[in-house]
Amino acid sequence: MKVRKPSRRAFLETAALGAPALLTRCGGRKGAQARPNILFCISDDQSYPHAGAYGADWIRTPAFDRVAREGVVFTHAFVSAPSCCPSRGSVLTGQEFYRLREASMNHTVWPSDARDLPLYTDLLAEAGYHVGYTGKGWGPGNWRVAGRETNPAGPAYNEIRCEPPGKFFSPVDYAANFEAFLEKRPKGAPFCFWAGFSEPHRRYDRGIGERHGIDPAKIDVPGFLPDAPEVRSDLADYAFEIQYYDGHLARMLAALEKAGELDNTLIVVTSDNGIPFPRAKASVYDYGTRMPLAVRWGERIRGGRTVEDFVRFPDFAPTFLEAAGLPVPEQVTGRSLLPALEAEGSGRIDAARDKAVFGIERHLPGARAEGGGYPIRAIRTAEFLYIRNLKPDATPCGDNPGPVWPEDDPTGGFGDVDGGPTKTYIWEHRKDQPQFFEWAFAKRPAE
Repeated sequence: MKVRKPSRRAFLETAALGAPALLTRCGGRKGAQARPNILFCISDDQSYPHAGAYGADWIRTPAFDRVAREGVVFTHAFVSAPSCCPSRGSVLTGQEFYRLREASMNHTVWPSDARDLPLYTDLLAEAGYHVGYTGKGWGPGNWRVAGRETNPAGPAYNEIRCEPPGKFFSPVDYAANFEAFLEKRPKGAPFCFWAGFSEPHRRYDRGIGERHGIDPAKIDVPGFLPDAPEVRSDLADYAFEIQYYDGHLARMLAALEKAGELDNTLIVVTSDNGIPFPRAKASVYDYGTRMPLAVRWGERIRGGRTVEDFVRFPDFAPTFLEAAGLPVPEQVTGRSLLPALEAEGSGRIDAARDKAVFGIERHLPGARAEGGGYPIRAIRTAEFLYIRNLKPDATPCGDNPGPVWPEDDPTGGFGDVDGGPTKTYIWEHRKDQPQFFEWAFAKRPAE
C-alpha cells in the first residue's frame, strides 16, 4: 500500500523527538505518549442546523452544544453521499463514495479485494490503537463476505442493553458499551471508538416528542415541507430521538472525564445523512447533504470558534491519521482538518475550501422494479447548488406503485423516501397542495 508522506510540520515534530520516537511507527505529533484518543460519534439521519449550537431552540442538545462550545463548530460540513453505506464508507476510507465499488450503495457488500480502500480503523489498530464501535457501524450491508472478522468500524461492543423511552429506539446502551470498551483497553494504549447512534432513524413512536415536552408550535418547519399539524408532530418525534442520543453522548463525555481522558480525546460529532423526510435524505439538496459537525480536542484547539470552510466526510480519515502521527495512504482523497482545527480565528480559514462535491448512485434496491438507481452529481458553493441528474426520465424517489412496500405506507411507493406521517400527508394532499408533491416526488430536469 502506497502512502502519502506526512506534512512537513508533522515530520519535523516527530523528528524533534529523536531516534527512539522514529523507531516506532505510531509516534504521534507530540510523541508516542501524546497520541490522542479518537471518539467519532455519528447519528443516523440528522440535518444541519438541528442542534442547539446552531440556534435550533426547539431541540435540546446540551452534549453536542458542549462539544461545540469547548471546541469548533462547522457550518458547511457535507457528506460524500446522502445515504448510509456510502456516507459511512467515505468516512472510514477517506475517499469519495463512487470509489467504494459495491459499498457505494446501500444494502450491498464490502468489496472482497479492498486493498485500495484502506480503513483508518485498521491502520490505527495496526499502530497499537484499541479500536471498537457500538450501535451502527458501516451498514446496512454485508462485510463478512469480504473475509473481514469485524465490521469496518471495528470490533462490536453491543452486548449491554437498556430500556428505551419508547418504541423503535435501539435497545443498545451506547454509553455503557463505551465504558465497557474503555475497561478493556490495554494499559497505556490510545483508543479509537465509533459511536453509531441509530437515532433519529425512522420509525418513530408517534407523539413521543410532544409527550416529552417538545412544543410542535415552536418547530421551524423547512419551507419545502407543508406547515401542518401532522408534519410538526412528526418533526417533534424526530427531535426527541436526537435528544435521546444526545443523552448518551453526555454520558460518554462524563466517562472520559472520569477516566482522565477527556482533553486527550479528539471528539467528532456529526450525522451520516439528512432527515428522513421528503426532499432530504437520499437527495442532494441541503437537508440531505449538509450535516451538523462539532469537534473538541482539549487544549489542542481553541474553543468557541465557528468555521465556515467547506469540509467533507472524506476529510475525517486523514484528520485522524495525521493526529495520530501516521502516514496517509495515497488513495485518500480527503484533506486533513487539522489546519482548520488548530487555527486561531473563526470564519473562513482556508480560501481553497470553497465548495463541496457529492452525489448518489442508488439508495434502496427495492425502490424500482428494475433494481436500478437515480444517479446524481452535484457541486455546492456558498451561493449555488449545481445538480446533474443523470437519469432525468426516471422518477427520483422510486416507482409508484413500488415493487415492494410496507403495508403501513399508504403512498404505495417512492421507496427512497422513508414512510411516515409527513410523506403520507404530502401524498394525500397532492391535489390541493401540489407544490410539496412536486418538490418531493416529481421528475426533475437533467440540470
